[in-house]
Amino acid sequence: MKILWLIVAAALLSACDSDDPLSPDIDVRGNYTLAELSFDPQGSLPNVDLRARITATIPRLVLVSDGRAQLVFQDPATGLVTTVDASYAITRDGGVRVDFGGSSSLQRNMFLSQRMTFTYDEADRSLTFAGTSPDGVDRQRLLTLVPEWSQEQLFDPVPGTLRVVYRVEATP
Repeated sequence: MKILWLIVAAALLSACDSDDPLSPDIDVRGNYTLAELSFDPQGSLPNVDLRARITATIPRLVLVSDGRAQLVFQDPATGLVTTVDASYAITRDGGVRVDFGGSSSLQRNMFLSQRMTFTYDEADRSLTFAGTSPDGVDRQRLLTLVPEWSQEQLFDPVPGTLRVVYRVEATP
């Protein structure tokens, strides 16, 4: 009986020591389109809807099996596709942690940080990040979309609250 107790205790302790997230039984795979993107800089400036101001290609976030992901940009004029590789993991609380690693910084053009944890809504099939931007946002990119702030004294990167919502594309 003591041996069984020790085996159970050892299994519990080894699970507690692990930094790897436990994967709840949810399926987040899919092609996600950017539905919302807004930024509220710390200070007295108002929240701005960045999604409405983006005139260039808005990339899709693609999550596939084995924790692989990509941010996919497609030029509408040429059809040229550019990707940013990433990985993802399901967190203990059912969130989705996306890690773009260090191989590219193209995700910063869309105000995404290198690592972000999204809340997953299974009913809506959406990923939402709402909170302090982990890396801040690129000042020059922000001013390109919000030129009325060009005379403001802003840090680079600009700290603030970011809201990003991706929704699974409807299938035909």
